[in-house]
Amino acid sequence: PAIETALATTKSLVSASKLDSEAANKIDKQTAGVAFYASIGDTKSAVKELSDIYVSLVNADPQKSIPQKQLNYEELNQLLLNLMTKSNSIMSRPVKEEIGFIFARGTGPVYSDDLTDLVNLLTEARLLDTTLKKEDNLSRLIRTEWGSLRESLLAKETLAKFLDTKPKIDKLYDAALLLRNLDKVDKFVSSDDTQNSALAKLIKPKLDSLMGQLASASTPSDIVDLQQDIIDMKNVIEISSRISSTIGFAKNNNVNPKIVDSFQELLDKVKDAQTVDDILKIVSDYDNSIKDLREKRSPLSTLKFEYEKLKSKAELQSDYESLNTINNALKIINTAIEIEKGNPTINKIDKIEVLLNYYSTQSSVIGAKLDSYTKDAYKIRASEILQRAKSLENLVSLGERHNKFLPGYTDFTSNLKTRLDKARNLVVQKDLDAADTQIRDLFAEWQQVSGKYTEDPYGSESGYSLDEIKRIEYRKKINELTDFVTTFYNPNFDSEKFIGMTDDLSQKLDVGNFEDAEKQLKEIRSFVSDQIESGDKKILFDISYNPISQTWVMNGAVDKDLFDKRENLYVTIYDMKGNQHSTLKFSDTKDGDFYTQWFAPTDPGLYVVKLQWRNAISSQIADVAEKPTTTAKTPPPTKEYTQNVDLARQYENLQNFIKAFGGSGYSNNKAKFDPVISGIKDSLHDKDSSSAKSKIKELQSLIERYMPTRSKAGVLDAYMNNGNLYLSGALSKTVDFPEDVYVDIFDESGQKIDEIYLKDNSAGHFNQVIPKSYGPGVYVAQLEYHDLIVSDFFRIE
Repeated sequence: PAIETALATTKSLVSASKLDSEAANKIDKQTAGVAFYASIGDTKSAVKELSDIYVSLVNADPQKSIPQKQLNYEELNQLLLNLMTKSNSIMSRPVKEEIGFIFARGTGPVYSDDLTDLVNLLTEARLLDTTLKKEDNLSRLIRTEWGSLRESLLAKETLAKFLDTKPKIDKLYDAALLLRNLDKVDKFVSSDDTQNSALAKLIKPKLDSLMGQLASASTPSDIVDLQQDIIDMKNVIEISSRISSTIGFAKNNNVNPKIVDSFQELLDKVKDAQTVDDILKIVSDYDNSIKDLREKRSPLSTLKFEYEKLKSKAELQSDYESLNTINNALKIINTAIEIEKGNPTINKIDKIEVLLNYYSTQSSVIGAKLDSYTKDAYKIRASEILQRAKSLENLVSLGERHNKFLPGYTDFTSNLKTRLDKARNLVVQKDLDAADTQIRDLFAEWQQVSGKYTEDPYGSESGYSLDEIKRIEYRKKINELTDFVTTFYNPNFDSEKFIGMTDDLSQKLDVGNFEDAEKQLKEIRSFVSDQIESGDKKILFDISYNPISQTWVMNGAVDKDLFDKRENLYVTIYDMKGNQHSTLKFSDTKDGDFYTQWFAPTDPGLYVVKLQWRNAISSQIADVAEKPTTTAKTPPPTKEYTQNVDLARQYENLQNFIKAFGGSGYSNNKAKFDPVISGIKDSLHDKDSSSAKSKIKELQSLIERYMPTRSKAGVLDAYMNNGNLYLSGALSKTVDFPEDVYVDIFDESGQKIDEIYLKDNSAGHFNQVIPKSYGPGVYVAQLEYHDLIVSDFFRIE
């Protein structure tokens, strides 16, 4: 993000003619250098270079204000929804309908500026409605003008006319805020607080003079004209509390004592001030002090980048003291980033800047500490990992005491203890990162599985494990899809293929291949969607659901005979159980085109969308996907999981291979094949990769030995050696002349991967060596000659 921000800011400064192209190219090269340093792990150089870049950018545009964030399409849609559903609004019905029309047509981006102005206007109107309660002349003046203006707003029939009044409302809003500040000053002077008596006496003459000028005010503009005088009075009465609050806050957070002393000096000057102008000078000095703190610290994006790098290092070294400081710093930095987007109070800005200055200096201290770790630090971290391992082992033993008779519980705990021992061995081998990760994963697994035993002790006959919990969730999804098909079944539905796909998914679950199981589930959902849909030639439409904005979007057209009028269309959406989820009535254009969107929160699943126009009904399936569980921060899968998935895929390929090429070779030797196949399945289910690998090799040997197709009329011999494929054999021929011979090569998945051209001699013999580079696995070489099919199998380790 910091690099992207730097590039975007550089580009915008060039566009605004505040930075020449030569300087921009230099900054861009520096930014590329930051990316390079970050990619090679040189954080110090990256942060230093990034700080230089931001200094250059700030110097190029020192008065640069934070640009207002442009709303994206989703945010605009959400804004429109909020405006449409707003109760007690000063918008008339026609204006609300116009907003609804903008939402339904999806044209929010065209009206982006108008919508921003509308929100600001409504915000100002809400303040004018709620704050003008006093009965003094100035409040009555604004209230009277606002009442008249408010009535005119209720009569506006278009958004454009409604927004025409914004300049007048802005003026009233500014005047109302000034009166609120003036009221604070008046209460301060009139109070009996002895602590404020000296300051109250000091500013009373200035206040009396100001009130005298306001007594002749006849319009809100007269009040706004005295804006600076009113703000000065407010700053005078607030400066003591501002400085005192910041001093207390700084002391509580161990901020640099020099900063605290400088603020204390300003506070003492306030107490000794003799005139209002003296205090205003102190206000200016204090504001400049806060400004200096802001300029001396690193930019927020740089600070965040630096602290995130420190966090990664502290986590690796298990330095929880530093990690606590780093997390607090990131929390403050994120708060500051959010504050920049809003309209914070002055006190909040003061305190945030004090903390940011502190954490800006602390980053180098923390970095030096993390870089100075020695052998003693290694011992501390190793001890902490081993203590956590022992804590988990104690939890497991306690669980066994109470739950040993639950199905599969002792198998689960025994497996967990075995892996705990492996994690401890990693500490012995000085691989602390791997040991730490493994202990964390085991803790998470313990919490999830033991929680499932607590929730439903007998919910699984074989007991629970992480894999079994996943299987239960997948089986639930399979049952939901089966019920969905039953509910919305049509005569054209391919039941046989659906059953085959679900069986294939179940097999993947049994052997722990969840990666391919998820892909298979998506394929089944897509297949069901295509099969359940039913169309009508007179209706064309597309439907989609946006889970972020929770809106449905539909567009399409109907086949009209005459393009003379708009007609109604009706949408009904059903969930997977056949229950009605939502309905909508809308109209097309005279040409028969339509586009609409509506707000309807929806859970993940398949939904049947039926659209009716006249007597024609067309349906489509909307697949609302679940939120992805894998993010950019999700750690990569473990080596063991990846190995198990690879073995599961190899097992599935071999099964398909046997189905395709087994023939009589398999059927005549089932007693030899089936126990091995069953053993592979059990080993994969139990995550015993060593046993699974051994049995897969045994199955490959059985395939190579028993499955070749032999014939008296022909023979084929195939094998690989040193990157060469050796093919030889003979065919029984009725005519003595050479012929072309083709040999097809298939891999374990049954896919044809090669076709090899040979030529025999007049006696039918052939022998050829061909350079080939096939990957590890079992292959079949198959030769077809008229009605004759012969094959041979070879294996590559």
